Amino acid sequence: MKILKEACVGNFKEAKRAYELGADRLELCDNLKEGGTTPSYGTILLAKETLKLAINVMIRPRGGSFVFTEEEIKIMEKDIELCREAKVNGVVIGALTEDNRIDEKALKRLIKKSEKLSVTFHMAFDEIEDKKVALDKLIELGIDRVLTKGGQGSAVDNQQTLKELVNYADNRIIILAGGGITQDNCRELVKNTGIKEVHGTKIVGKLV
Repeated sequence: MKILKEACVGNFKEAKRAYELGADRLELCDNLKEGGTTPSYGTILLAKETLKLAINVMIRPRGGSFVFTEEEIKIMEKDIELCREAKVNGVVIGALTEDNRIDEKALKRLIKKSEKLSVTFHMAFDEIEDKKVALDKLIELGIDRVLTKGGQGSAVDNQQTLKELVNYADNRIIILAGGGITQDNCRELVKNTGIKEVHGTKIVGKLV
């Protein structure tokens, strides 16, 4: 079975290296030590112009919590508009309420701006307690995939949960596994969980 490998990269140099190593798709970010924030527009444009593979752009104005202010949501809306202008494959978004539930109001605004782009809900998902209820809501909102470790720790630690999420999703939404997944352990994880897409900074080898 073909495994789709999405390389998580923190700058253009890493993006180019992941492309050369055979990544199927990029999650293009800045500030990976902060969990990933929105890269510069110049980085997005150069990656789109020179790397012939699908590029999904992280839309997150800062590190820290996933509870965003009105001003931060407006920033994300503007960044999504720029991604649409750049004609990238998709965007990676997420927003939570203070009690770690999906912020439906914010998400609806971001999804509306993401028209014609693929939409991934990022690892804010792992902060949510009832993941099956959250999956149903993301499906209802029209999200294409959710990036998850399956909970706290790494994806390798949460294989049973990931398998349950894949089964519950039942092809209604893509479960993209990330967190501690490398080119060396991804096949075993795929075999154990039924995951078809994997994500990581070492998914195609060492980028730096």
